[in-house]
Amino acid sequence: MCSKIQCHIIPPYILEELAKRGNVSCKKALNDTHRIEERRRFALNHLLQREEVSGTGSRFVYDCKNTYEQRVSLVLQEGENSTSDETTNRAFEASGFVRDYFRNTFGLNSIDGNGLDIISNVHYGIAYNNAYWDGDEMTYGDGDGKEFTDFAKAIDVVAHELTHGITQFLANLEYRSQSGALNEHFSDVFGTVIKQKYLQQDISEADWLIGDAVVTEEFPGIAIRSMKAPGTANDFDTQPDHMDNYYNGTADNQGVHINSGIPNKAFYLCCLKMGLDDCALLWFETLKSLWRTANFNDMLETMILTAQSLIKEDKIAKESVVVVSESFSAVGLTPIVA
Repeated sequence: MCSKIQCHIIPPYILEELAKRGNVSCKKALNDTHRIEERRRFALNHLLQREEVSGTGSRFVYDCKNTYEQRVSLVLQEGENSTSDETTNRAFEASGFVRDYFRNTFGLNSIDGNGLDIISNVHYGIAYNNAYWDGDEMTYGDGDGKEFTDFAKAIDVVAHELTHGITQFLANLEYRSQSGALNEHFSDVFGTVIKQKYLQQDISEADWLIGDAVVTEEFPGIAIRSMKAPGTANDFDTQPDHMDNYYNGTADNQGVHINSGIPNKAFYLCCLKMGLDDCALLWFETLKSLWRTANFNDMLETMILTAQSLIKEDKIAKESVVVVSESFSAVGLTPIVA
């Protein structure tokens, strides 16, 4: 059973460290996690009981009006013009960009593949320092202006959290230990892919950072995570980039935000040789073939088999299996199949 779920863009250990330094807003955001955990756990464990309703992936943005309630006031929906509130407009535009990327690139009909409406809640709470997918919809805080700013303005944050929804419906990776680290990994992968697409960058121009647009100058670091150099994004970043430094503790649901640095680095290395689009396709098709308790080795074995199939279909380069094998070997994961 998936327990102690904390599916937020800001990991709990960062909020905890900032709270220790006297940030009251981070303390409040940390205190709010349990209620959100319970809601998302319920959604994950009752996927088969969800009523399947076909839709078109329409967007709806609600203003929480600085309360801690969702869907307080509907302010923008599909087919309407932008509003005077930039946060609302950003959430609407970014969620549409993410939706369209997955639809146009992989043929995925919204978050669940069945046209699920995309619900966004903005202005959640007072100076709320986080954004999250709760199993059903998105919620964005405004940030406290001290450590963090408006979470809805960052395309990689929006893409990261919405990808948690896609992972939920495609693989439902359990949010603990290695399966949880993979859950975070796939969100970081498509967070950085969509960020590069949104900014029209190539891989040499990209910064490979996650959440750099939501941290302030006072925040002790440049971002929440780094795909290129795990462990270097901020003062609290303990992500390893190799299995030799794998975190075996119990914190962070046995390291879901920490150990994701290992496959994150492998993805970066793969992109350097395979290109962003081939890697994105390979990772997406691999995600579709995973299951709730899949670990790092399961993912790598599945990826090798998936790469072989895509090569036969002439969808990715012939050397892709070698590149994947070498990239994962570089972080201490050796494929069993080849």
